[in-house]
Amino acid sequence: MKDAAGTEHRVFVDAVARADGKLVVLGWSSSAIVNIDLLQGTTKLPAKLSRHARGDVAEALKLTSGDTLGFCVLADIPVSKAALEVSVGLPNAKPYQSGALGEVTGLTNLQRTLIPELLESKIADLKAHEVGSVEWREALAKLPEAQKAPAGFHGFVEGIFVSPEGNGVVFGWALHPEGAPVWLEDELLNIYPIEVSFRRERRDIAEAFKSILWSDMEAAFITHLPTSSKNPTIKLRAATSSGVVTLSERSGAEMLPSDPRGVAEKLFAIETEDRNFQRRANIIDWPILQPVIKRYREELATIVPRVAKFGAPPETPAVSVIIPLYKRFDFMEHQMLEFCRDPFLRSNAEVIYVIDDPEIRTAVLNEADHLFRLYGLPFKVISGLRNRGFSGANNLGADHANGAHLLFMNSDVIPISPGWLEKMLEAVEDDNVGAVGAQLLFPDGGIQHIRMDFEYLDYFNIWSNNHPGSGMPPLAATAPPFEVPAVTGACILIPRPVFDQIEAWDTGYLLGDFEDSHICFAIRAAGYRVMCQPASTLTHLERQSFTGIGGDAFRMRMTICNAVRHYNIWKEFLEPHSDPDVADTDLQQDTDA
Repeated sequence: MKDAAGTEHRVFVDAVARADGKLVVLGWSSSAIVNIDLLQGTTKLPAKLSRHARGDVAEALKLTSGDTLGFCVLADIPVSKAALEVSVGLPNAKPYQSGALGEVTGLTNLQRTLIPELLESKIADLKAHEVGSVEWREALAKLPEAQKAPAGFHGFVEGIFVSPEGNGVVFGWALHPEGAPVWLEDELLNIYPIEVSFRRERRDIAEAFKSILWSDMEAAFITHLPTSSKNPTIKLRAATSSGVVTLSERSGAEMLPSDPRGVAEKLFAIETEDRNFQRRANIIDWPILQPVIKRYREELATIVPRVAKFGAPPETPAVSVIIPLYKRFDFMEHQMLEFCRDPFLRSNAEVIYVIDDPEIRTAVLNEADHLFRLYGLPFKVISGLRNRGFSGANNLGADHANGAHLLFMNSDVIPISPGWLEKMLEAVEDDNVGAVGAQLLFPDGGIQHIRMDFEYLDYFNIWSNNHPGSGMPPLAATAPPFEVPAVTGACILIPRPVFDQIEAWDTGYLLGDFEDSHICFAIRAAGYRVMCQPASTLTHLERQSFTGIGGDAFRMRMTICNAVRHYNIWKEFLEPHSDPDVADTDLQQDTDA
């Protein structure tokens, strides 16, 4: 047909069909100014006209754009059986009527994607069911597959890690309207909803798509896969007004290392701000790390340690002094010198060094032989042949200990004068005492540790161990033992029966942190008190024995990760974080120090 100026306009009807309770007319026109009405006899039916892109029409007709050349007329199905026709109208021109239109049976999936109104109820039905459920999958099957996402839907799967334990993580970003059904789908059609993934903002995505209203949403995602093949294919999918669309697809994965540290290094490299890491650790990192740590511990249990004895210690020692060695061992002689000066220790204790670093084993054994020849104090050296961590090394030492009490000591803790061990034993004589810590000082004489309590760090959203009194003058040597919430593991005495009752040091943390407060909480949970003995004073060269863990970023994430586990296990001791009866003991400080 031609308009008033004589310009020819072309209109073509592709399909007339009944679908989902609606009458649908699909077609195209050579100009978007053409108006389409639906008639039945002489009656104009109430209908909605919408436009969509038809690039094929623009190409065939050599037009500059086909963005609005397609049309869809949508109306309620009329009661009358009379024939249907379309009325084509142009400005200042007489309408053209097509004549009777023949109906087709149903629409193709491609045609359905051109009619968003038909999908609204189906998407609402999808949202009404739990993602991945049978009902959800049945609703999903009623939606057509779309070749192209509508405006505002974007996403990309950036990477996939698979653990040797059979689970994994997927990470990337997804931009979509709030509440839109978006999920990950693997090659076995397992469904992982984005809504339960860890999400965070991505400023680069917000900037790249700033014209989209929801560009500042938490677009980044990290998703835990409870099960995964070694070579998965992961699709990022969405249910949209055009149908179900695949926003991104990625095949293949990077296999994570078999050791906990290697796994942590890979996971922690997935970008997340420190302030958000606590929120992520529970749902992403620990589900991957926990089975790796468990399997690693099981492997360590099969390794037969090697024992080197230097001299003959007491046959029935009152206490076993257990000292792990990691990376450095140059304080051994300082300790040995002070041990030799202590008559009580010489007569009543066995000393056990535990090599927790295979790289220093030969050097430590050479040094041990030299120190025994020089000082003559009997001791033994246990080599676990693998790194077990602080708790694991302590437990290995306890396995080879014969003492009625176990004194766990860092390799950089140096006694100041004889009698310290005897005083600690006196403080644990009461049957309801399960652990005793010492007063530890910095080299300059200020307090490094007299007790441990706990503080909530708002920025990181974690409970952290705190050492009140740090840097203050030391407590008087005459001050009596006092009850505390916890003591540091740098110097802690535990009766052997109590140690066995709580089933030793917990080895479930990642490379350390919180193990000392954990064992104190376990002791308190078993009904015992934890005490500090200020009369037992030693120097602690803090962190000198704890090196080689990693850079600041890795250590921060490790600490947050461990704080999350610590809280999950011991929430009742952290909220409130201390017992009023043990929190604020009034103590006399030694002003002469």
